[in-house]
Amino acid sequence: MLAPLSIYFTQRIIDVSAGIIAGRGDWNGLILWMGLLATAMFFSSLGGGFLNGILYIAIRRRLNTGMTPAILRKFRRLDYACFEDESVRDTLERMSSEPQYKLFDLFLNILGVAECCVGVVAAAMIYAQAGWLFVAGFAALLFPMIWLDFKSADMINTMINNQSADERMMHYLGGLLSEKSSLFELKIFRAAGYVADKWRGVSREVLDTRVKTTVDAQKYYLISTVLFKCWSFFVILGLVGVVVRGDITIGLFTALIASSGAMLDNASMLSHSMQNLRQRYRMTEHFERFMGLPEHAGNEQTDASGFFDMANAGIVFENVSFAYPGTGKQILRDVSFAIEPGERAAIVGVNGAGKSTIVKLLCRLYEPDGGRIMVGKSELRELDAAALRKLCSVVFQDFCKYSLTLRENVAFGDLSKREDDAALCAALEMGMADGVAALDAPLGRLEDDGTDLSGGQWQRIAVARACLPDSAFIVLDEPTASMDPLAESRMYNGFAAVLRQRGAIMISHRLASAKMADKIIVLEGGVVAETGSHDELIALGGLYARMYASQAAWYLPGAEGSVPEGGEPA
Repeated sequence: MLAPLSIYFTQRIIDVSAGIIAGRGDWNGLILWMGLLATAMFFSSLGGGFLNGILYIAIRRRLNTGMTPAILRKFRRLDYACFEDESVRDTLERMSSEPQYKLFDLFLNILGVAECCVGVVAAAMIYAQAGWLFVAGFAALLFPMIWLDFKSADMINTMINNQSADERMMHYLGGLLSEKSSLFELKIFRAAGYVADKWRGVSREVLDTRVKTTVDAQKYYLISTVLFKCWSFFVILGLVGVVVRGDITIGLFTALIASSGAMLDNASMLSHSMQNLRQRYRMTEHFERFMGLPEHAGNEQTDASGFFDMANAGIVFENVSFAYPGTGKQILRDVSFAIEPGERAAIVGVNGAGKSTIVKLLCRLYEPDGGRIMVGKSELRELDAAALRKLCSVVFQDFCKYSLTLRENVAFGDLSKREDDAALCAALEMGMADGVAALDAPLGRLEDDGTDLSGGQWQRIAVARACLPDSAFIVLDEPTASMDPLAESRMYNGFAAVLRQRGAIMISHRLASAKMADKIIVLEGGVVAETGSHDELIALGGLYARMYASQAAWYLPGAEGSVPEGGEPA
């Protein structure tokens, strides 16, 4: 608003000065208009720099303190199924990449549109002094100009949306060529060149499409720019004629010329600001969708574990059925079994039998579609977060490698013991991870002095993390996949002291570990096929016996492993 006022004040200064030269001016009026111009310029400079900076910092701080915690709370409460739902992946990615700043951009775009509208209206009012015909001509040209700019932006946005899959492929292929684990394997197999050629092919296709679309889109922008430049040229010619005839003053002529450039700039900025506003508005749609995603229906009480003795609570699956959301394929069908307090149970079966699904249900990442899971005399769904932590601690197949200190990596199992060096060292010893690094040494390559570990070492740390809490059961979901059989044997032998004091649920493709279990539950096709001890199942001669014999054959001198029909060396 101050820029049009400055132009108007300049107009008055010129006209009053011309009057003074002609002998009919008023010096007091000149001083007044010059003072108003100086004031407008001062506040324009102050508002455009210092005040705006203070305002923007205050708004960003408010977003950080108000919006960011709300998003983080929502992430903590999200139903686990949301993270495996492809239809909401884009929303989750946007919400995990500082959405508060994108919403701040939306706010800035709204202010920009408002500012441009004020500038256009103010310039039109100055033009109205020379005649409403000029204003009508500008209005007739403004809307087609905005439409042409929108057409250009739509083409670009459509192209970007259509290329999202190719962009992800480029990012993935680039990661293969820059990450240590994948690059090492690609070099061994002499496949790095193939991946590089594939990346170049995808990037060339993306670039060619982008160049072609950008050129086509710029045609619309060029047309709108040319039209407006032509309008400005004819306006200037018209104003020259008007001033020559003496219909307007020199001051008004100067103001109109200055307003012509300001009007052009404001119209162009208005068009671009409206385009950006529409793009940023989509972030609010993602935010609304994100906040409306289902949350975990768990009990949010502070501590419900005092209602029963967790240490003496067994686990019972009663006719449990489950299918992953959106798949329709039933993974478990009427599964029933019981694990007594302090019992060591092994769950075995071929890939896809439902072993890991049982662990996810036990951790309440999902709820059963049918049947129920009992813990003592209480149903699992009635337990709160504190009770679940006391029930079991887990080592998943896809455990996380935290690029933090060794202390933090282990303490995530029970943060109340973060400063308890004795407990941390005992957990590391149970997981056979003692000696990997000093407790306060950073792991990974995030820091310059970080210690890079092997896959087996990371896995031992994950096991130590699960051993730290005083949980009733330790759940080991393929915890030794990155270890050799001897290291696996040593680890399970090392668990012996721990497992005498608490129960264990072991899931492993290597059946040698199942021998130490008190009970073995054999899954096949989503149902419990066999249950018993190692000796009982071997004597039964069923699926477990065939799987065990198949694996044992690989370790007998001169023997060849055989895969049972419908199975695999598990």
